[in-house]
Amino acid sequence: MPELAHFVCGRSMPSAGAHAPIFNPATVNVVGSAPIALEREVDAAVAAAKVALPSWSGLGLQQRVNLLFDLRQSVQDARDELVRTIIAETGKTLSDATAEVTRAVEAIGQAVTTTSHYATPFTRGVSSGVNTYEVRYPVGVVAAISPFNFPLLIPLVQSAMAIACGNTIVAKPSERNPTTLLRVAELFSRAGLPDGVFNVILGDRSAVERLLAHPDVAAVTFVGSTAVARQIRMRGVLNNKRVQAFGGGKNHMVVMPDADIDFAADAAVSAAYGAAGQRCMAVSVVVAVGSIADSLVEAIRTRAAALRTGNVNEPSAQLGPVITEQSLRRIIGYIDNAAAEGARVLLDGRMHAAGDAGWYLGPTLIDHVKPGMALHRDEIFGPVLSIVRVPSYEQAVAVISAHELGNGAAIFTRDGSVANRFTDDASAGQIGINVPIPAPVYFHGFAGWKDSAFTESKLHGRGTIDFLTRTKTVSARWLEPADSSVELHFPTNR
Repeated sequence: MPELAHFVCGRSMPSAGAHAPIFNPATVNVVGSAPIALEREVDAAVAAAKVALPSWSGLGLQQRVNLLFDLRQSVQDARDELVRTIIAETGKTLSDATAEVTRAVEAIGQAVTTTSHYATPFTRGVSSGVNTYEVRYPVGVVAAISPFNFPLLIPLVQSAMAIACGNTIVAKPSERNPTTLLRVAELFSRAGLPDGVFNVILGDRSAVERLLAHPDVAAVTFVGSTAVARQIRMRGVLNNKRVQAFGGGKNHMVVMPDADIDFAADAAVSAAYGAAGQRCMAVSVVVAVGSIADSLVEAIRTRAAALRTGNVNEPSAQLGPVITEQSLRRIIGYIDNAAAEGARVLLDGRMHAAGDAGWYLGPTLIDHVKPGMALHRDEIFGPVLSIVRVPSYEQAVAVISAHELGNGAAIFTRDGSVANRFTDDASAGQIGINVPIPAPVYFHGFAGWKDSAFTESKLHGRGTIDFLTRTKTVSARWLEPADSSVELHFPTNR
């Protein structure tokens, strides 16, 4: 079993601290151990990033982007190895792990387009002989703190554009499955990324707290739970850092009476149970409107009951385990409580959980869930789909609007006018029209509403460049000495 080390300044850096076991969720076997970084080890990673910053940011933008092409290819070439590592430490199915690597390669590819969006305004002649223009600079050392559910994709979304903009990175992946990102750091180094530009520090909450307090960390980008996102936002701003903190979601999928039942049921099952529901954009609530409810629920139940679990390395497996035993017990607690709150468990994944070696929970479908129940209020983050029944479109929108989380919302309908209304009415950052998981492509922005995001910037898209750079506005006048005079009044544009 490998004992992992940090990756700092282009090489492995063993830790003098304690180590925590890494489990394979599908077998419950220990597959390695990860260090819990000491404060001095976090400081060493930040120091390496700080030293690398002047030379890296001093390269031309096009030079940095050219190198990103090589970094992208290095990940592409290691696709099979990365897929295996994701499966071993995350419990994802073969198809889901493969899709994550594909999307990660795309994320680096999008960073290559930074040259198209980096330009700043130049205005000639804003006043007599005066030109005004803006100049971008990298913000500095960026701390990228990422969750377990996308051990490759999310860190690269957080880091690739930052690197293109001239920043240096200290990445802190989840301690539950850090091997994938460590391998990527090695690949980047071999592809020619200068030492210190991309560093990986392993650890727990104490490592995060040190990054938030460190005076040389200029910006923090975080993806995780809402409770932690809120705290990171407050702590980071208190320490005068730029912070984007993205939290959880409780994503609703509204199905109108005119929707195609088979199409909507396929979409609901795909979006609810993929990755065992461990996605911040997973559909966790179907809002069935009016007369469609009974037929829709039965169509979902039939499809969910047919999902196949098994060896996640095999192409036939559709549903993998959840990440830890604690997660499994927590999710089972919500199911246990559902009947007591008045809901009806139509498909019970607890029976499946009792028969497998891994932390598996079968697909679970719960009908007659009401707003206010714990099952609807909280982010379950597991293979549990709730059905809320309402009589009208207006009440469906009210259910979404009343919830504290607003990552995504979708509607299934054949009526274009209703779809347009939903786009305006639904309180969420990403809207799907007959698209159950409206996670956008990388050249469009991603950010939730309400308690799903504590930030003024986007996780990707053009807006993220503004988060990752500082600008100076320059006003320049070139005159002959004879044209000057003393003027004590406030400057005017003449």
